[in-house]
Amino acid sequence: MLITPTEMTSVVDAYKLDQMTDNTPAITATCLRAAEARVMSFLASRYDIEAISHMPADSPLLADLKEMTKDIALYLIMRRHNVDIAYSRVVESYKLHTEYLSQVARGEIRLPGLPLKTNDQGDITTHLLMGSRPKRDFNF
Repeated sequence: MLITPTEMTSVVDAYKLDQMTDNTPAITATCLRAAEARVMSFLASRYDIEAISHMPADSPLLADLKEMTKDIALYLIMRRHNVDIAYSRVVESYKLHTEYLSQVARGEIRLPGLPLKTNDQGDITTHLLMGSRPKRDFNF
């Protein structure tokens, strides 16, 4: 797991997290694992998930992914219990992160520095997507 429950303080105050999870770090850890699995599922088609999971947790390349994972974990925690937190803000963050990760999965956005998927020979397996721009009619 890339994130520990104690790192959640960047997205929620510790006392609020304790209230929502009944002072049970296992609930936070479970939601973090689920959130991490969700984030990695978006990345799996283009990036080497195994290599990413073995990267040092304090790597600057993972900072953005870790924050997204924490926001998604907070959303999962808040499904269980809503205590004095702006619920709509958390839901909006969840939707934004999900849309961002969808664009990563479609290849519209690339995460620099993360290892791409490779085959047994070491060749990158993600493929080049080609297409044409939308046709325009400039007749007035």
